[in-house]
Amino acid sequence: MATIADLVSDTRRRVYGSMTENLNMIQTSASAGETSIQLELGVDGIQRGMLLSSGLNVWFVKGVYSTDNVVFVIPGYDGSPQNAVAAGDIVYVRPRMTDWFAFNAINDQLRRLSSPDNGLYKLGTWVADVDPTYQTYTVPTAAAGMTSLARVRWRWPGTTDVWNDLAPRYYRWVYSTEQNIVRILISIPAGTEVEFTYRSPFTLATDLSDDPVADCGLSETMLDIPSIGAAATLLRTTESRRTQITTQGDSRRPDEVPVSSNSSIASQLDREYRNRVQEEMARLINRVPIFRGI
Repeated sequence: MATIADLVSDTRRRVYGSMTENLNMIQTSASAGETSIQLELGVDGIQRGMLLSSGLNVWFVKGVYSTDNVVFVIPGYDGSPQNAVAAGDIVYVRPRMTDWFAFNAINDQLRRLSSPDNGLYKLGTWVADVDPTYQTYTVPTAAAGMTSLARVRWRWPGTTDVWNDLAPRYYRWVYSTEQNIVRILISIPAGTEVEFTYRSPFTLATDLSDDPVADCGLSETMLDIPSIGAAATLLRTTESRRTQITTQGDSRRPDEVPVSSNSSIASQLDREYRNRVQEEMARLINRVPIFRGI
């Protein structure tokens, strides 16, 4: 089972490949909001003003007490949550990318995938007994976020797997403050059921342990797309940081590292992102074909 943490790791690999980070580990568990943490591998090289990252936590270092390997921190830096940490948790020391940054970038990509420009979506279904009198069906709470119906079909009475698809002209989704229903415009026999397949936006992740398939609605084949988009975002921030001359610590010759290097790689990732979106759109259409009435 994949998790959002796996997508974060994929983002890091796409940008930095096999480059290593400076790691440490939590020695003693700490509750949420603690202003000091004890590390296992020593605090050599950790100085005031550095950032530490563990899970979604981002800490600003105020100082260290080398004797006990204790680091005094300001929790919640950069708007990050203040979560508890357990002994053995990995700590990134002055990370190239915090998990908090990648987590937010991946959520941004989930929003982006459901935009009209990209047009991807998660599929959901619900089944209801036929209403032979009014042919109206209330949209359940679980489907309250749906944006459209992808498919409506009814099961032939007395069978288990013989379904009849309805053309879109035979049903209407009626949404208002008073009601949220689907009205079928033809008569369906009583004693059977109707299956509704709907489209809705992807659900945003709330934690690194979330399952991008079960919790967010991605399909297994879509799992690489958020990481591609997040990697492109990270590369653009790297380019922006490099060109800020007020904080540049050393001069570089333009022929050594062209200013557009990272943005060029980001553009390549954008093309890969667009290709992958188109591939997944084709898969969705094959999975739920577009039916047209004659």
